[in-house]
Amino acid sequence: MMARNVPDDWYRFAYPPEMVKLPWAQKTVSEVERAIGMLKPTGDERILDLGCGTGRHALELVRRGFSVVGVELLEANVAVAERDAEEAGLDVEFIQADLRDLEFEDEFDIVLSLNDGAIGYFESDAENVKTFNVISAALKDSGQHLLQIANVLHAETHMPAKGSIAGPEVIEVIDHHWNSETRCLEGTTISVPVGEAPEQFDPIPFRKRLYSVAELKEIYGSVGMTLTNVFQGSGNRGKPKAKQYEVFIEARKQ
Repeated sequence: MMARNVPDDWYRFAYPPEMVKLPWAQKTVSEVERAIGMLKPTGDERILDLGCGTGRHALELVRRGFSVVGVELLEANVAVAERDAEEAGLDVEFIQADLRDLEFEDEFDIVLSLNDGAIGYFESDAENVKTFNVISAALKDSGQHLLQIANVLHAETHMPAKGSIAGPEVIEVIDHHWNSETRCLEGTTISVPVGEAPEQFDPIPFRKRLYSVAELKEIYGSVGMTLTNVFQGSGNRGKPKAKQYEVFIEARKQ
């Protein structure tokens, strides 16, 4: 299942609406509570949710009183998000767009990139840095960005790795490996309905550029921001350790 020749535009097809059935998508409330615990908002902030998928975080944030705009590339995901918002009677704006094309200027108090929020998905380092330019432009002065991203130290130490995560409806079968030349986490995933055989489904390839804390400090600095905190998955501050699969980064616009 090792990913080879991953298409440059893999991200345009890898996260269809059916992904909402995967185990990691069942933790919306706890994920939002963790993000709030890290950022400590007052409640009247305007939030931009990048790579929002079917809008599960955006909708939960609106339920808690925040004003939210969600941006998502896949039209099918936006359709689900808008339907769910209408059915729940929630006022939230969803935009279907490539986030690199956004032109927000000083509009948001918080930008969220949860579950990596399309950070590192694009065709080159230069294209990936454009995301950080968009984030900085969208934020008001002193605005916060929260990034949830796979831990490069874990990838360097523990990859390649195969495994599975079981949910009530779907089992996700994962094959990861670390490309030390491109600094990318690559691999495939298969979403298997409970009771079915993995061999019946085509693997979905992916490639994500990962960043060390030092690299992120440099990138944020280049777009007028400062990396202010590093969090563990528990929500506690702390330097990344190789045993952690992911880390959370907070940065502020200067």
